[in-house]
Amino acid sequence: MLLKGNNIEHFIASRKNNLDIIRFFAASLVLFSHAYPLTTGNNGSEPFAIMTNGEMTFGELAVAIFFVISGFLITQSFDRSKNPINYFKARSLRIFPGLIFCVLLSIFLLGPILTNLSLQDYFTNRETYDYLKTITLYWLQYDLPGLFPENIWPGAVNGSLWTLWYEFFFYIVVAILGVTRMLDKRIVLFGFILATALYFLGRGAFYTDLFRYFGAGMVFYLYRNEIKLNGWMAGLSLILLILTARNGYFEYSLSIAGTYLIFYLAFASKVSFHNFGKYGDFSYGIYIYAFPIQQIMTQAFNNQLTPLENFLLSFPVTLMFAVISWYLIEKQALKYKKTSFKTLFQKKKIYVENSINSKAN
Repeated sequence: MLLKGNNIEHFIASRKNNLDIIRFFAASLVLFSHAYPLTTGNNGSEPFAIMTNGEMTFGELAVAIFFVISGFLITQSFDRSKNPINYFKARSLRIFPGLIFCVLLSIFLLGPILTNLSLQDYFTNRETYDYLKTITLYWLQYDLPGLFPENIWPGAVNGSLWTLWYEFFFYIVVAILGVTRMLDKRIVLFGFILATALYFLGRGAFYTDLFRYFGAGMVFYLYRNEIKLNGWMAGLSLILLILTARNGYFEYSLSIAGTYLIFYLAFASKVSFHNFGKYGDFSYGIYIYAFPIQQIMTQAFNNQLTPLENFLLSFPVTLMFAVISWYLIEKQALKYKKTSFKTLFQKKKIYVENSINSKAN
């Protein structure tokens, strides 16, 4: 029997959820999954790949979780703001400052230390500065001159960043739908069904494939008053996921049953980790720093690490960088979410005038 008030909107209103720990777990799962190709050269021995007969890895599962949660929260963000300028400012402040810091560290710290080229050759190589294009999200460059040439997965500096463009692209989709007043539950549901159909027919691309998860999150937000969260449905969803993991079609059940289970664990779960994120949101930092740190560990140990050893050595170092990135960069940037551009320009003007006056005196 369903209890009154157990729809998703009821749990959103309570402002208590487990989304922070779910995202932290997903980011850690990406690190764990990447340890296999970075130490063995392929995903053949990755546990979830074995479990699903090669249909999906833990890393791909984690990316799906990220996109489901993002679809939900980003749709909620636009729905609450109704202002595309404030919306994009908030989204940009969450993605770009941390990414820019990571890219600059890669070029000007990691590169000079680890390149097998001379510093002169490294800094006069055009590819060194082409790596700055990564900041745009769209024009990704995965290698830096002279880095990791002998690694089992040679050359790649940061193979995790490819998802960020698709993430930001869907932010744009949400904004367009919102501005044109098409951010409607029926329209989004149709888009989700269409993306799933295209994937089933083998006609999809990364955009439609990933939209199956992002769109699922959007649907769950837009139908938040109708969707009930209860243990029986969560249990059935888990059973369906287990059955399809062993017998095929897991990726289809994940976008529906998996999405239901994610939000049940986030909102209606009896296990509460509501305060997990009070010290910071480190999931993004873990995601963007893990890959280069894992490559460093692989090189430092001459390609002799097992996947588990790579994970155990890389995780604490990655977490340290994620904490630093959160407190020094990401958290500071997010302070400007509610600051208007006019106020920012006024502060800049005052700062410049004070600097000129101090020099004159």
